[in-house]
Formats: sequence, structure tokens, C-alpha cells
Amino acid sequence: MALRSAEDLPREKKRRTVSLRLLLIFGFGGLVALSVGGVLALSVYANFANTHSLLNRQADLTIEAMERTFVSDAEEAERSVQAVGALYEQGAFELNDRESEALILRPLLLSEPVIENLVIISNEGVMTGLIRHPRHEELLEAKTPPGKRAAPPKDLFKKNSETRWTKPLKRDGILFHSVIHPLTRNGKIVGMVSAAVGPFSLNRIVRGIGSDSNSKTIILNHDYELIAHSTQPELFRGKASIGIKDIADPTTRIIAAKILELGLRDRAEADSFRITETLDEGSREYIVMTKAVAAMSEQPYVLAAFFDAANLSSELERARIAAIVGLVAFVLAVAMAVFFGNRLSKPLTRVADAASRFARLDLASHKQLPVSRVREIDGQARAMNAMHTALSQFGQYVPKELVRRLMQSGTQATRSVEREITVMFTDVAGFTAMSEHMGAGDVVKVLNEHFETLCGQISKHSGTVDKFMGDGLMAFWGAPEADPDHARNAIEAARGIMEAFDAENRTREGQGLEPLKLRVGIHTGRAVIGNIGGSDRQNYTVVGDIVNVASRLEQLGKEMIEDRSVCVLISSQCRISAGDPSDLVPAGSHMLRGRKRPISVFALQIRNSGRDAPYKARAILS
Repeated sequence: MALRSAEDLPREKKRRTVSLRLLLIFGFGGLVALSVGGVLALSVYANFANTHSLLNRQADLTIEAMERTFVSDAEEAERSVQAVGALYEQGAFELNDRESEALILRPLLLSEPVIENLVIISNEGVMTGLIRHPRHEELLEAKTPPGKRAAPPKDLFKKNSETRWTKPLKRDGILFHSVIHPLTRNGKIVGMVSAAVGPFSLNRIVRGIGSDSNSKTIILNHDYELIAHSTQPELFRGKASIGIKDIADPTTRIIAAKILELGLRDRAEADSFRITETLDEGSREYIVMTKAVAAMSEQPYVLAAFFDAANLSSELERARIAAIVGLVAFVLAVAMAVFFGNRLSKPLTRVADAASRFARLDLASHKQLPVSRVREIDGQARAMNAMHTALSQFGQYVPKELVRRLMQSGTQATRSVEREITVMFTDVAGFTAMSEHMGAGDVVKVLNEHFETLCGQISKHSGTVDKFMGDGLMAFWGAPEADPDHARNAIEAARGIMEAFDAENRTREGQGLEPLKLRVGIHTGRAVIGNIGGSDRQNYTVVGDIVNVASRLEQLGKEMIEDRSVCVLISSQCRISAGDPSDLVPAGSHMLRGRKRPISVFALQIRNSGRDAPYKARAILS
């Protein structure tokens, strides 16, 4: 189809467009003004909501302080038993030597108020240590009861350096949490050290934090039993834990039941909720903050802090008003942003998609970009449409892979390099004589159909068409991109050409036309690939003896094509580089014109085709 010049194209009417700069100023400028105005309005209401935010922050800080103290106390106990283990391994004391043990345990027990006892247990079941009393410490020596043998400490540990918390133990109405660490010497476990944290430490945690934050704090175990209370420590006299139904304080009971209902013991993140307690004199609302903490036990505990929200009604009302205003402003801002963003993003997205397709040389799927009333977008669309036209024309004269590399890396893509590649020459036998009896249009049609088939197979198998020479062509593999399978891909392309050409000949015979014959020569070797030519005109091609050998192999096909439709001759170098395909048969050794030594030649057979007789191995020099 003839190309029309710019003067021949129909002129479009000049349309009125809008500047993208002005559109951004008035569109997004108005959006920003609305957003800032909304923020200013919200800030006025935020000044009246400080009490609520401070209370929430206080709740966060309280639960964080509880968690930090709870974990810190657990780590103190862990460090104590680890220190005893390290001292024993260094030989600082001996098992069952109460004097040397006391020198180690007494300072640790005095320096760590969270620990209520430190006990050493040998593999034989002998237990010695210190127990903290409100007024003094005393040594305790004990053995396992008669008839019973304690499990050897070494069976409790998976490795010599392990420190672990055991299941909480209820003893005489008191709940103890014990952390144990192995005592090792010369790589063997000979006993263990245990540190216990009792109710005194847990109530100290909640009582201290509760009084500092003007709140009530509690601790629930994994069974949702109350084990510590900041304002009512007397509840645990003679009791290790209290079930939810048995909690006397109605507020604590309701909050514990809600924690059970929500299943908060299995949540790693902090949770908060509001709850209302109905009393005879009315109802009171509480803000509750909870956190599940895995410390001092194999199963997590729930820490909870709750605040009276009775004095926050006015602040909460202002917060609700601010939330409504903010929501309205947000919806308007989002609506405007979506509107303008959609109007601007669609054409820009189309341009980006087109540029991406151009970079991949996927020109066939491109659709002309529509014009726009935005001047800059309209200019981009016209430029991309013009680029598509230019690239489509350019791609018909230059290999697509070369164009793609030129677009990606500029002139570096065509610099000359030397490497091993594979070259193919093809030629239609007797086409010149046949074309004398054909019209010019018919000749062009046959050649175009023929080259369409060849180029399709070459491109399919990663090859590059170098040039067309009458009814023949030259192609190569291994450039511009290096390809370790260049020889195998070239043979696969030749195999595809054979099968396609054979199918075309069957079609021609069905139309009553004379079948064509095709000669193909393929050779592998080192060559120089790059731009060849003058300063104003260059051609990206292959230079080297490999080109002459491939051409001579194609010419050798004149002697061997006989009654075959396609004759593909391949050099031994190409066969070896391709991994010796099974469908290559020896075709003899031949002295090619211009070479001093003969070259071994192999022929490619058409798979599953009975049209051509198999090649006979030759042992001649021609």
C-alpha cells in the first residue's frame, strides 16, 4: 500500500484545548484548599477533644507499662537462673554445698525483688536454696518424698542452654510461676536452678501501675481466672486464683466476662472496648484496654486496665461531631480526587501502555490514541501515534531484535563484537527461470508469501534476518543477543521451514501450480557482528569466513537436491554445536570453493514425511 505524504492527509479542524498546568492549578488547587479548610475546621473541634485523646493515650501507656513491667520481671527471673547456671559451669560453687550455694544465691535474691525463692535441685532429687520472707531469708534443704523419684532435670531440657517457664503451680493457696535453667558441667546436665515469682510480685505490678495511672488493673490467666487485682489484693489470701463468677466486685466481674467473651487471650495485639455497668444509682461506662502477654507461663496471660468514662460525655460528643465533619470533608475530597484523577490518568495510562508496547516492539496490538482537549495530553497522543507509524516502517527494514536493543541501549547495541554464531543461506531453485513466465505482481506475491514463511520460522526460533537477495535470504543466530543455543535454534528453524515449505508445495500442487524447491545451507563458526558501511549508511551484518561457508553449503545443494522439495545441508561444526541431533544424516565430505580442506556435511531429514527419500551417505569430494 502506497504511503501518503503529510500534504495528502486530511486536515483536522483546530480544536480548543485546555492547559494541563491550569487544570492542575484550579482542579487540585481547589482540592487542596478544601482539604486544608477541612483540616482547619477539624482542628477547632480537636482542641475540645483533648481530654478524650489524653485518656486514650493514658490507657495505651498504662497497658504498655503493665506489659513492660510484666516482661521485665520475667526477664529478671530468667537472668537470675542463667547467672547461677553460668557460675556453676565456671566452678563458683558445688551442688549440695550449702555455704558455697548461699554465697551465690543470697546476693541474687536480695538484688532481685521480683524473685521470691531460688532453689537448686540435683539429679538425685536433693533440693537446697533460699526462700524470701517478709523479714528474713533462711536456708531450706529438702529431698524428694520417699517412694518417689523426681524426673531428672536433664529430661526437662532440649539443650544445655535452655531456659524455660514451667506450668504455674498452686501451693497452699498461693500461685507460683517458676523459671528453670539447667546446671551443666563438662557438657553434662547435673541439676537445675529454679526461680519462683509469686503473688507478691504480680500484685506489686498491678498495684503500682494502677495507682500511678488512676485506673484499675488486673491480670487473668489462660483459664480467665483472676490472679491479681490492683485495689483488692486481699482477695487472694489463701486463694491462688478466682473464677469469674466468684469475683465479688461487679465491675471487675463484668469486664472479665467480656474478655472471656471476646477471647482476648489469643490476640497478640492490644485491644480496647467500652463497657457499661448498670448499678442501682444508674450506669457507669468504662474504657478497657487489654493485652495478651506470653511471659512467666507457657500460656499467655491477659493484662487489663480500665478507666471510668463518666466525665467524658461532652468531650465524646464533640469528637462525634468532628468525626462527622471530617467524614463529609473526606468524602468530598475523595470524590474530587477520583474525578480529576480519572480524567487525567486515563489518557496518561494509555500513553504509558503504548510506550511499553513500543519498547517491546509489540506494534500490532497498538490502537491509535484518541485526541484530548488537554493540550499536553493531546500532544503526547499525536506524538505516540506518529512514533507508531515510524516504528512500523522502520521495523520492516531493520531486524526487530536490533531495533529493540537500539531503543534500550542506543548505539552500544550495534558495536562490533566477535563471537561464535550460526549463519543460514536459502535460495529457491530455478525461481529465476520460473519468474520469466509470471507477471511482476505474481512474482512479488510468491516471494512475499515465501519470505513470510521463512521469516516466521526464523523469528520463532530466535533468529535474525540479515538481508534478502532476490529469492534467497541470509539469517544468523547468536546476535545481537548472545545465544548459547544458536546452532540448535538454527536447525529447529530449518526443520520448521522444511515442514512449512513441504505443506506449501502440497497446496501449490492442489492448485495446479508447479512445486518449488528450496536449498538451505547452515554453518557455525566465529565471526564479527556489527555495523558495516559509511558514515551516512550502515548495515548491521556478519563478516567472516562463516558467511562464505554457509553460502557454499547452500550452493552445494544444487548437486544433492535431486527430486527433494527441500535440501538442508549443515556443517559438522553446526552439528556438534547443536548437540548432534538425531535427524541429521551424513552427506559426505566436500571441498567447497575457496577452502583448502574438505568439510563434512550433514543433511536434515523431514520428520514423519514420506515425500522425500532418505539421503544416502556419500564419501566423495566435489
